Amino acid sequence: MKKFLVILLVLALVASFSFAAPSKKGSDALTPLVGPGDLVVNAGVGWGGISGGAEFSLAQIDIAKIIPITFGAAARAAVDPGLIYSDLTFGFGAFGTAHVGFKNLNLPDNLHWLSNVDSYIGIGLGYASMTGYTGGIGISTFEGVSYYINDKLAIGFEYGYLGRVKYDSYWDYYWPIYYSNINVTFKL
Repeated sequence: MKKFLVILLVLALVASFSFAAPSKKGSDALTPLVGPGDLVVNAGVGWGGISGGAEFSLAQIDIAKIIPITFGAAARAAVDPGLIYSDLTFGFGAFGTAHVGFKNLNLPDNLHWLSNVDSYIGIGLGYASMTGYTGGIGISTFEGVSYYINDKLAIGFEYGYLGRVKYDSYWDYYWPIYYSNINVTFKL
């Protein structure tokens, strides 16, 4: 399943570059909610404990001169002191990211609120650990959506998979480490 997701992401990226128009400077340029050079940080709480992260946006391509996609690099971490998993659990990872914002779409009045929505995904390597289990490094992902209240502040929802831990017993058992949160996002 992980290989399928990685192949799907690579194909989506290749397709987006195939149909993409280069970003323009000046008045015709598309302005994403998270653009190149932006540093974005978030902190959240939810299932899986407390989580947070940072991201730096690196590049932008414009799909059909309508939808900007921004690419960047991010870090995420989550810690649960025992509220959800009953043991101390933590994980962190480094990710490549992609953002799709709807700021420049010509939307009807009843859907105008979508112009403040930014959706994103990240894929990378993460480490997960839990008390009493053997931690490990592996493929990690996160995905989320943010609603920008203004240019610098957003409320968001994020879900992430940081990896799995191995319970040492007669049968090897792997326990996945996930988090899901409601977060506050700041664009610095």
